[in-house]
Amino acid sequence: MSRALDDDVKRAIKQGDHEEIFGKIADALSQRLPELLEIELLGRSHMADGDTILLQDGPAIAVPKLRLVQAFVFARELLQKHGGGAGDETSWDGPVSRATAVMLLMDPEHLTAANTRKRLLQGAVGSGTDLETRLRDEAYFVDSLLTSRLHRHTKSPTLWGHRQWLMQRFQDQGMDVDALGTLKTVISVAAERHPRNYYAWLHARYLTDVVSHTASREDVAGMLEAAKKWAIGHHYDISGWAFLMFFLDRYPDYAGPVLSETTRLAASFHWRNESVWYFFRNISSRPWCDRDCREGVEATRIALLGGAEKDSDGEKILEQASTWIRAYSV
Repeated sequence: MSRALDDDVKRAIKQGDHEEIFGKIADALSQRLPELLEIELLGRSHMADGDTILLQDGPAIAVPKLRLVQAFVFARELLQKHGGGAGDETSWDGPVSRATAVMLLMDPEHLTAANTRKRLLQGAVGSGTDLETRLRDEAYFVDSLLTSRLHRHTKSPTLWGHRQWLMQRFQDQGMDVDALGTLKTVISVAAERHPRNYYAWLHARYLTDVVSHTASREDVAGMLEAAKKWAIGHHYDISGWAFLMFFLDRYPDYAGPVLSETTRLAASFHWRNESVWYFFRNISSRPWCDRDCREGVEATRIALLGGAEKDSDGEKILEQASTWIRAYSV
């Protein structure tokens, strides 16, 4: 979402009951449903409807951009008023928490809002509150922002960093970190909605390391299957292939079936794009890639090269892959 406001929007901001608008949007963001919230911002066509603050159907929430701006203005003033205070104002369910939720919906890079929420959670330690519930509620809220149809949120380093901080608190409290579930329902969705999502896949690497000593074989197999499925389904996105390579480096015993399936699909669908061949050439350079492994990659390359147009990008990529493999294979 762009932060730029048109002149007519600026004029319209002053109209309406900002406190009421803030309250309804904050209430919507505080919901905890069986599914993650799916939030969408509505554009100019909804400016003329002065009565619409938000629309909701189950977990799907639509907020006109104008109403969010009005709520943000009120939330910022509320944070300035109560942010440095103590007592009920800065409790987890108080106005500061509600204000920062609205502010992060408006601006996912609002560091003050994110850090304030961290401070509120830290303040719950030893205060008699159910910290585990608070942490899970916060993860639900952050995951809803990361997976909603909000382009800036899905690739926000501030939100992904906040989620990693939450996972560290999970570990401090002895709570399970669900790496497989997160990969399927959060990372995969955010990566699809914002291609080449470096921050999403960086978080996947972090979670892989977190559970590396505790994950069962079923969880490892599940994560591998989810990563492979995503990479194959988005074969032009290098980020998914890079994570799959990262995962196989940690679990090379699983590489054989993955390589067999991906080379078969590459040959069948004529994948000559750079992202796929980034994966194959790096596979060939790994110490755990044996002779059969390398021969499988080379056979696929030769088959695809035979059908490539002269001087096409595909031909160049396949030739470059051969040069790279000869230079870096052990």
